Amino acid sequence: MITPESISPDHIEKTVQQTLDILESAKEILPLNSDQLDRFRTECEQIPDHIRDGYLKIAVAGVIKSGKSTFVNALVQKELVQRGAGVVTSITTRIRKGGKNSACLLFKSWDQINSQLQQALQLFPDDDTKVLCANGFDIRRQNDRQHLETVYRALMDEFLLFHEEKHPELLLMKYALNGFEACKDLVGADETRVCFSSNQFDRHKEFTSDPGRAFYVKDVCLELYGKSIAPHIEIADCQGADSTDPAQVKQVLRYIESASLVIYCISSRTGLRQSDIQFLTRIERLGRLENMIFVINCDLSEHETLDDLIRIETATRQTLEALKIKPQIFSFSALYNLFAAQSSRLRKKDQARMELWQTEKKLVDYCTRQTHEFNTYFNRIIEKDAYGLLISNHVNRLAMLLHHLDDQADMALDLLSSDATRQAQAARKLESLYQSASRLETIVNRSLDGVVTDLVKEIHSDMRTFFDQDDQDILNDVRNFIEALPVDVEKYRSGQKDFGFNKILYLLFQDLKNRLDMYVIQTVQPKVNQFVKYEQSRISSYFKSLSDTYRIDLLETDQKPESSRHIFSDTVDIDKIIKILGLELPECIFSAVYTSKTRLNVFTDFGLHTIFNILKAAYKKQETVSFTPGLNKAVSKIKHETVKDLKNQFEACGSTLHQYYFTPLIDAAVRDFKEKISQQFHQYDAFKKQMDEQILLKQSLKQEQKIKIADIKNRIQRTVKDIRETGEISPR
Repeated sequence: MITPESISPDHIEKTVQQTLDILESAKEILPLNSDQLDRFRTECEQIPDHIRDGYLKIAVAGVIKSGKSTFVNALVQKELVQRGAGVVTSITTRIRKGGKNSACLLFKSWDQINSQLQQALQLFPDDDTKVLCANGFDIRRQNDRQHLETVYRALMDEFLLFHEEKHPELLLMKYALNGFEACKDLVGADETRVCFSSNQFDRHKEFTSDPGRAFYVKDVCLELYGKSIAPHIEIADCQGADSTDPAQVKQVLRYIESASLVIYCISSRTGLRQSDIQFLTRIERLGRLENMIFVINCDLSEHETLDDLIRIETATRQTLEALKIKPQIFSFSALYNLFAAQSSRLRKKDQARMELWQTEKKLVDYCTRQTHEFNTYFNRIIEKDAYGLLISNHVNRLAMLLHHLDDQADMALDLLSSDATRQAQAARKLESLYQSASRLETIVNRSLDGVVTDLVKEIHSDMRTFFDQDDQDILNDVRNFIEALPVDVEKYRSGQKDFGFNKILYLLFQDLKNRLDMYVIQTVQPKVNQFVKYEQSRISSYFKSLSDTYRIDLLETDQKPESSRHIFSDTVDIDKIIKILGLELPECIFSAVYTSKTRLNVFTDFGLHTIFNILKAAYKKQETVSFTPGLNKAVSKIKHETVKDLKNQFEACGSTLHQYYFTPLIDAAVRDFKEKISQQFHQYDAFKKQMDEQILLKQSLKQEQKIKIADIKNRIQRTVKDIRETGEISPR
C-alpha cells in the first residue's frame, strides 16, 4: 500500500466528517456568517475527493527494446500491456487502480485527424495536392484517401532512398491509411471515449500496440482491479525514447515533466547506448534527473555468468556518474519476475524457459535480491511522496480550520465571561478589528487595480527581455544549429530524373525541418517552460504577498501559532486557475515553414545556378553536368530563409503567451483575489453583530452558551489530537 493504515483515505473521511459535525454544532454559537460557514464546509467536503483524484505519476521510460512494457507487466504481475520484440508501444498508456478491469480510449475528432494530415500534405509540391488542401482534406472521402496513398507511394516507390522511419510526415500518412478501416466507426465529430471491460478488456492492445490504430487515439487509461497496483498511483508505459517522431518524443517528455518518479529501463544486452544518453540529456533539461530509478532489465538468456551482468551494471553506473548523475541502479529480469508471478498459468514453452534460467542459480539469486531491494526502495519513495503530496496538505488544512474554530471559541468565551474586565477587553479588541477591516477594505478597493498594473508591467518587461531581446541567446543557438546541420544532397540525386527537382527540394526541406523540430523539443521548449513556470511563481507570490498585506486575523495574538493564522483558500491558487481556464502553452516555438515564397526563392536560385552550370559545361564542351552544386546552393538558401523566419516566430510566440496565457491568467487571479478579500472583510461585520448579541444575553443563557462552547472546544481538541497522531502537524 502507498499509505499506512493510519492515514488511509477512510481515516481522512472520518476526520472530515467529525470536523463537519463540529461546524454544524458551532454555526449557532460561534461567529461564523453563512458565507464563511459555506466556504469552510465546501473545503472540508472536497478533501476526500481531492485525495481520491490525486495521483502520483510514475513514468516508465527508456529506448526501444529496453523492456519497458515487460517491466510494467511485472510490476502489476499480469500480462497487461502488449510486449514483444521491436516497436510495440505506440502510445503512452496510463494505468490506475479501479473497481473493475476497464480500458478507456479517447479518440481524436475528425477535425484533429484531418488537420494533422493536411499539414503533412499541404507542403508537398504537387498541383493536385494543392487543390485538395485548398478544398479541405478529409480522409473519410475515398478520393482523398486515394490521393494520400498516391503521395505516400510516390515518396516510397519512386524515391527509394527516402526512408520512412526518418520522416514523421511519411509515417503519419502510412499510419492514417493503415488504421482507417479499424477506427472509422469509433471516431466522431468530437472527441469520443470508448471503454472496453470484462472479457473485452484486452482489446486495448489492438490500439496501443498497432501504430495505425494508435494514430487515431489521443489518450489511453487502463483501470485495473485487485491489489497489484496501489491507490493514488498512475503508471505510464511510454513509447521508445529514441523515436524519430517529434510528436511521440514530445508526448513522452510531457508526461515525464509531470511525473513524480521516472523509472528508466536499460537493456542488459546492450547496456547504456548513445540514444539513452541523448534522452537523459533531454530529461536533465526538464530538471527530472533527481527523481529517477534506473533498472537494468536482465535478459537471462544472454548472460552465462553473474560476472557478465555485473560488468554491464558497473559500466552503466560509471557512464551515468560521468554524466553527473547519481544513479540508483537495480539489475533484475522483469520477464523472470513476470513468469514467477504467473507460475501456475504459464504456457509450457515459458515454463521450460523459466526452468532453464533457474539452473543459473547465482544469476537468479542476484536478480531476486535486487528485485527485493528495488521493491523496498520503490515503496519507500512512493509512501513518502504519497503522504507529502496527497495526504499531508489536506491533513494540515483540516488542522488549520479547527485551530481557527478554537480561536473563535476562545473569543466567544471571553465575551461571555462574568469577568467585566475580560469582557470589556474582548469588546474593545472586536471594535478595533472591525474598524481596521473597514479602513482596509476601502484601501484595497482603491489601490488593487493600480497594484496589479505594476505586476502586468513586470511580466511584460520579462517577456520582452526573453523573447524580443533574447537574453538567453536562444535564437543564436538555433541559428548556429541550422547552419551547422549537415545535409547530404548526394542521396537525393538518384531521384532527379523521375522525381523532379521541385519535389527533391521539398524533401531537402523536410529533412532539415524534422531535425529542427527535434532540436526545439529537447533544447528550446524546456527553456520556455522554465520561463513560464518562473513567471507563474512570481504571480502566485505576488498575490500571496497581497493577501498577507490585506489580511486581518480576527484572533491574532502572540500566543497563537503561525498555522492558525492561515485559513482555507485565502490566497490565489494559480495552478487551479490554469486548470479551470484550460490554459496551455504553445505546442511549438519554432517550426520551419516551406512557404510559397521560400519555395520560389529557393527554386529560382537553384534554377539560375543550374542554368549557369549547363552553360558553363556547354562552353567547355563537357558531356555531363553536375547538379550537386545547385542542390548545395538550394540547401544553403533553405537554411537562410528558415533562419530569417525564426525571429518572427519567436516574437510571435511571446506575443501569444502574453495575450492568450498570462493576460487571462492575471485577470482571473485578480477576480479570485477580490472575491476572497471581499469574503474576508465581510466576515467582520457579521462577527461583530453576533458578538454584540452574545454580550447582551442574560446570565443564565450565557452559562448555557459557555457549556456548549466548552463542549465544542473539547471536540476540537480531540479531533486535532487525532490528526496530530495521524499526520505531521505541529502541536499548538
